Amino acid sequence: MASETDRPDALFDALIEEGVVIENGTVALADDFEHRWSIYYDTYASITPEAFEESVAETFRVSRDEARKSDVTRAGFSYYLALRAHLDSEYSDAELGLMAEMVAGVGPSSPVPDDVDHLSDETYRDFLSEHPVCIVSVWKRDCEPCEAIAAELPQLRAEIPDDVAFAGIDGDDVVAFRREFEVTAAPSFLCFRDGERRETVTGGVGTDALLESFRAVYD
Repeated sequence: MASETDRPDALFDALIEEGVVIENGTVALADDFEHRWSIYYDTYASITPEAFEESVAETFRVSRDEARKSDVTRAGFSYYLALRAHLDSEYSDAELGLMAEMVAGVGPSSPVPDDVDHLSDETYRDFLSEHPVCIVSVWKRDCEPCEAIAAELPQLRAEIPDDVAFAGIDGDDVVAFRREFEVTAAPSFLCFRDGERRETVTGGVGTDALLESFRAVYD
């Protein structure tokens, strides 16, 4: 088909026509497409960074080094693959990439609270290097304890000393961080001091226990 990369409205209309996006007062992903995406996402959220780089390299026909330096996330890659499998019409790689960005804007947002700095596998090491005293929080989608702690987060952060930096990661998408620090639960809060992890505490213990752990590390 003719290239439509310069006509994003036409591509968005195609997403509606092909049953990826539905408009009914609000814009949302169709249930069957979201289910298809979740299957891809569950697969790529659990593989090693090396395996993910290889998959990206093979799919986009680039080198492993180019794949490593790209800004392709596991969620975005899963949207791309889900679209490629779902759409009946043929689209170029550039069109699929643009459509994946559109779908990502409609789809489930990051579980990291909006007012928290988001880290990725590409940025967390720089953050830890620049902030030897910090807390890194780990969040997941569809996680009731995460939602409960997110509601208490302003109170928790108010109790943290001003010189303690605070950031968050999407536990499904930032796999290298979880592997390096052996994080298996969400929400989790990893407390770093002098560039070393001093404590990992899960949100399931409640806000009082979390604050007690923070004070033990930073007071």
